[in-house]
Amino acid sequence: MKSILACLLLLSSIELSAQQIRIIPPQSEHDASHSYFAELLQEALDLTVPEYGSADIVFTTKMEQGRALHELAKGKFIDVYWAGTSLEREQRLLPVRVPLLKGLLGFRVAVIRSERESVFSEIQNLEDLKSLSACQGEHWPDSDILEAAGIQVRRGPIYELLFSQLYAGRCDFFPRGVHEGFGEVEARKQRYPELSVFSDLIVYYPFPMYFFVSPKDEVLAERIQLGLDRAIDSGFLDRLLTEHPVTSHLFPIEKWLQTKAIILDNPLLPKEADVTDQRYWLRPYAEVKY
Repeated sequence: MKSILACLLLLSSIELSAQQIRIIPPQSEHDASHSYFAELLQEALDLTVPEYGSADIVFTTKMEQGRALHELAKGKFIDVYWAGTSLEREQRLLPVRVPLLKGLLGFRVAVIRSERESVFSEIQNLEDLKSLSACQGEHWPDSDILEAAGIQVRRGPIYELLFSQLYAGRCDFFPRGVHEGFGEVEARKQRYPELSVFSDLIVYYPFPMYFFVSPKDEVLAERIQLGLDRAIDSGFLDRLLTEHPVTSHLFPIEKWLQTKAIILDNPLLPKEADVTDQRYWLRPYAEVKY
C-alpha cells in the first residue's frame, strides 16, 4: 500500500512540475488555423521531453498581433507566438527558423466580394493589381510587403474587422494564405454571404512563418528547434500539413504552381531565411511559375 501511495505521489509531483508554455487563445470562434500551430508546438514539446522534461500548452490572454509581439519581447504573459518573419521582428524577438507551413504562407489568394469576380479575372500582372486596394493587418509584415510593391493597403488593427471592412467596400480584396482563405470564408458565410475566395490568381512572396520566443528564452528556442526537426524527421509535420482540416485541401501542392501568379519581392526577409532548403520548404521561390 505504501509503495502504491509513493508511486501516486511521484506521478503527481511529475505532473505538477510540467512546464507551462503560454500561447494566445484563438483570435475568434472562426480562427481555424490556431489548432494547427498549437498541435505542432505541443508535438515539438512532447518530442523533447527526454532532454527538457514535460511541458504543456496553456492559453493566456486574448490579444491582437501587435500587443502579443510586444508582450513576448518583454517576456510577459506569453512564451511562444507564431507569425510571419521580418527584419524588425527578428531584431526584437528570437525566431525558431523552421517554416511552420513549409513556405505556404507566401502563397496568397484574394478574399473578395463575389460581385467583383469579373474584375479580378482580368488581372494579368502587378500593374493591374495596383489599381485595387487590399485590407491587411496594422502590424502584419504582409502590409509592408504589399506597399513596397506599390499596392494600396488599408490597414486595420483587429483581424475580425478586416472582413467587415472588405464587405463594406472599404477595400477590394483581403489577401490570405491559401491555407486560410477558404476556411475563413466558409466560417463566415452566414454573416458575410457575399464573400468568396478568388483562387485563379496567386500573389506569392517568400514569407516563412516561425515560432518566436523572448530573446531571454534561448533554452525554449533550442527546445522547439530540436522538437520541430524531430517532427520533420518522423514525418509528423508533413502528415499534419496533408491531413489537418486547415491545410489538407491544398494538396497535391502542384496544382497551385499551375495557377497564374504575381511574384513579389520580400524586402523584409532576413538573409538567414534560406528559401531554397527543401528540408523546410515545399517549393523553393525560384520554382514558382508565372
